[in-house]
Amino acid sequence: MRTLYYLRMAVRFLMRARSYTIINLLGLAFSLACSIILIRYIHRELTVDANCVDAETVVVPLADIYSNWCPSARMYMDSVYLADEQVTERCLVVPNERTHIVYENRTYNADILAVDSTFFRFFTYPVVVGTTMMQGEHVAILTRKFAEQLFGRENPLGKVLVYDGTSVVVQGVIDSPSNKTVWQFDVLLSRGLQDWNRMNIEMVRVLPGTDLNAINKVSGIYRDTEYSGPMRYRFIPWKQFYFDSSIIAEKSLMNHGDRSYLLILSGVIILLLAVGILNFINLYMVMLMKRSHEYGIKKVLGLGRSSLFVEIWLENFVLVFASLFVAWVLIEVTSVPVERLLGEQIDYTPFDGWLSLGILIVLPLLTSVYPYIKYGYRSPVISMRNVLVRYSVASRAVLLGVQYVFTVVLVVLSVYFSRHFDFLINTPPGFRTERILEADLQKENWNNRYTDEQRKTRNERIERIRKALDECPYIDSWICSSFDEITSEFQVNFFNEKDKKVSVKALFVPAAFFNFYGLKVLDGTLPDEIHDVTHSEIALNEEAMKIFGYADREEAFIRAESPIWMFFGADGSVKKGGLELMPVVAVIADCYFGKLTDGVQPIVYIISGGYESDKLSIAVQPGKEKELLDYLRKTVKEIYGTEEFEYDWLSDVVKAQYAHDRKIATVYSVFAFIAIVVSCMGLFGISLFDIRRRYREIAIRKVNGATLRDLYWLLGGRYLKVLLVSFAVAVPLAWMILYKYTEDFVLKAPLSPWIFIIALLLVALISLGTLWWQVNKAARINPADVMKAE
Repeated sequence: MRTLYYLRMAVRFLMRARSYTIINLLGLAFSLACSIILIRYIHRELTVDANCVDAETVVVPLADIYSNWCPSARMYMDSVYLADEQVTERCLVVPNERTHIVYENRTYNADILAVDSTFFRFFTYPVVVGTTMMQGEHVAILTRKFAEQLFGRENPLGKVLVYDGTSVVVQGVIDSPSNKTVWQFDVLLSRGLQDWNRMNIEMVRVLPGTDLNAINKVSGIYRDTEYSGPMRYRFIPWKQFYFDSSIIAEKSLMNHGDRSYLLILSGVIILLLAVGILNFINLYMVMLMKRSHEYGIKKVLGLGRSSLFVEIWLENFVLVFASLFVAWVLIEVTSVPVERLLGEQIDYTPFDGWLSLGILIVLPLLTSVYPYIKYGYRSPVISMRNVLVRYSVASRAVLLGVQYVFTVVLVVLSVYFSRHFDFLINTPPGFRTERILEADLQKENWNNRYTDEQRKTRNERIERIRKALDECPYIDSWICSSFDEITSEFQVNFFNEKDKKVSVKALFVPAAFFNFYGLKVLDGTLPDEIHDVTHSEIALNEEAMKIFGYADREEAFIRAESPIWMFFGADGSVKKGGLELMPVVAVIADCYFGKLTDGVQPIVYIISGGYESDKLSIAVQPGKEKELLDYLRKTVKEIYGTEEFEYDWLSDVVKAQYAHDRKIATVYSVFAFIAIVVSCMGLFGISLFDIRRRYREIAIRKVNGATLRDLYWLLGGRYLKVLLVSFAVAVPLAWMILYKYTEDFVLKAPLSPWIFIIALLLVALISLGTLWWQVNKAARINPADVMKAE
């Protein structure tokens, strides 16, 4: 009953101080909404593959292939590092990215995993219809999204699809789990459907207590292999796979996370919560000042400290509860723009309930501590006389100043990251990007087990595509190439003639590659064309020449540590290429094949004959973009029965690699704006209280001849000083954060003074604009009206 009495009193007080209550509630609600959104996103990232069964016992082997860690399988290892008696279960997955499924003579693009039923003993997925038990080899399991793309609302069970000339029957449809997953696919097929002739990825379930560190000490030693040169292996828990940045895997099939981005978001959360909580405490202290006399009387009448804490805590609890409710309403209302902002659809999970409960428990306690200390240990006489006004003003100014420090830091970071993003997308990469179309026109599955007849039919389709490109009047030129291949992180170890070992990017390119992308030849001569598929020429960019220690091209010779190409003769012989010293035929001007922040990478160009690529790059004539797309749709429909094909403009693809930087800039901009709004609401509430308390002083000063200019400085000068001091503290703090974040960037936007000036002007204009209305109203009051009110 006593608690209910205090609760009624808390609600009554909050309703009586309605203006301050609303300002306080909305300020905290905005801060909580933004923080909850980001916390939910971080939780989703940290719980990737929560649908993995006993994830702590699942291990994946990695192979060091040319100094690149790639998912692998134990079947490729030369030794038994993980004994069979330590393994309780295994699952083999064959990834097939950007392949094709045919339904009713129409070809669809699809990402496919070839698995068996053990896949669903490692990962659980909601079953929409059918079963996940793969009964036979000619079966398929579709994702709900892909099933809707193929069949609409029809029942997909029993439908017959064609993959690589073989019919498969839809046996089940699965939905996406509520958590994020590493694997992303459209179709699951049986591993027994065909000889896939692709690298398998193995996941093994090991016995608890298996010492992976001891195993990796043995497997991590380089050992020579027959075809691939020195190799080594390591085993990692599947739970570490998502955030392991050293792993190279197909991005369209396997998601990877970025811990640094989560640290950035964590920093935003801390700053937003600090702004919101400081604003809340500051405004609540303003509200309590109106009750200082009341608390003094209650203390004289026997109010104990515990009762005072309960009263303060209940008032904070009611405010936090109401703010949390409004925050969740805002989260629901803004779910669509937030999904675009973060690039993820975040579903509701039990974590949301636990998060809300934690906020309701912790936040009222946190916000009650300072008010309780201030009023719980103040003598009743001081409370009733309401002295220490000067101290109260100073404490409010300090809290407001700290709040603005965090706000200015957020705004500075927002301005810089926006400038940095503009710098990245507007700096020329050093190669041609305009009017180049990357198109996946060849809807073929590259199966080396094709019969001669199947191979002949496939080649005829490919030749029809290429003939159509040669005859197209809207095309200047075309080659087999794609930006994904150019920006591959794959590294190869090379030696110069002095056996200096260097790990560099190796690009297999056709002879026309350099002219197509407008790359300048600085020294030497490039071959016009290479007809012998067993022969390749070597070119280096300027950075590679420096890395290898060469100043003169004619003296430059390099060889690979492992074969960089192999050919198998009809007699069973194997020809390995790249192991002997090869002359450098040309030096190519440096360019940025990758992000500018990574700088110029050393590149070895391996110019080969018969080079093939899944994608084709097409240089279109000016103003003929629409005509070209119509021509390609017609061509693809004649050959494959569908007008659909994947394509991208290279200029957009280059900009898309900065999507992460765009996201960072946008996140900071949005939440910096929210921080400004919350800070301005706090400034509005505090100034409303302070200025109203000084109406009598203002009236007297006006009677004594004070001008409007004098009154403006009297009422607004204190807040301007707070803003300037906050800016002085925030600038070195923001500079240090930006310096640490960008210290590894080779190229970056300069951290110039105008970035800080823009941040100051932005915060000052919005904040002083908020303050101006109250100051102007107070400065123009009629002294007679004030005296009558007194």
